[in-house]
Amino acid sequence: MRVLVLSSTFPQFPDDPRGRFILRHWEQQATAGSQVRFLVPDTRWVRDDLTSPCEVVRFRYAPQGLSSLTGHFGILENIRDQPWRALLVLPFLAGLRRALLTGLQRFRPDRVVAHMLLPCGLVAALAARAAGLACELHGHGTDVDLVLALPDPLRRRVARTLLTADRLTFPSAEKLARFARALELDPVPAHCQVETMVSTLEALATPVALTTPRTRDVLFLGRLIKQKGVDDLLTAAALMPDPPRLEIAGDGPERRRLQAMARAHHLDAHFHGFVHGPQKDALYRRAALLCVPSREIGGLGEGAPLVIAEARRYGLPVVATAVGGIPELMRDLYPGAPLVRPGAPEALAHALSRALA
Repeated sequence: MRVLVLSSTFPQFPDDPRGRFILRHWEQQATAGSQVRFLVPDTRWVRDDLTSPCEVVRFRYAPQGLSSLTGHFGILENIRDQPWRALLVLPFLAGLRRALLTGLQRFRPDRVVAHMLLPCGLVAALAARAAGLACELHGHGTDVDLVLALPDPLRRRVARTLLTADRLTFPSAEKLARFARALELDPVPAHCQVETMVSTLEALATPVALTTPRTRDVLFLGRLIKQKGVDDLLTAAALMPDPPRLEIAGDGPERRRLQAMARAHHLDAHFHGFVHGPQKDALYRRAALLCVPSREIGGLGEGAPLVIAEARRYGLPVVATAVGGIPELMRDLYPGAPLVRPGAPEALAHALSRALA
């Protein structure tokens, strides 16, 4: 099986955690015998080649020094960080389409797969339909929300194209239900399915044997964007009689504001930026619990945060909010664990205190 895989989020260097779960998933397929070629954007942050059983082809859509629509944060966050990057959207779509058509001619895949419904899924569905190829599209979270946020006529047109794929997956039943309601799909088409990719993490990971005692550290891992609710975590910690040390791993346009907020509350908060490998492992081993304080902002919410599956591997308790696909993951991985109302720092403070006790 020859598979051509498109993704706008992908590691740019060996230790880059961005999109690594996508690479891991297809490396499993390549190890099992598939011939996998990735088609991903070249960015200003690309350095060093990846060692992988998958072939990686990076396409250009602008001079490398300006190629910053993807790679640093997500596309939406990159534009919010630097609004001029919105000018790169059309060149990106054109470059992706050119690279895909070239890939279809030279690689001759049996199947085209795209991660992120926008922009890659839309481009892949159109090209695969024209070429008569099998097509598989994977939504992961914010990309599904962006489809639903489009003006109604455009949303329906885009959705009709996405639905031509042979398989269309969503990161949670909640996301699939919202998609079906918005487009009045009753019944839900059989080729629309839920896939969290948690199975990929579990297949690659064995439980970790801990040799050092836990601390009282509260760990957060994820992008520093508004819907991740890190400011709620900071407020909650400040409300606790004995605030824990906060280990915040990740990056995003909210980082400077959150650092200033932590200083204003006199919190013992450490911002690590993106972490991977031994540094990430050390944070998991040392922490008392993982906090996932997500909330929905402007219609943008959670898909299925894979950090919850990672935490289970370390035997780490999880304090999480009831938003997006989180309740489904918690039900499967932490049966019976209580969830916190999103956007409620007082309730989060109480849940953290109870868990630490």
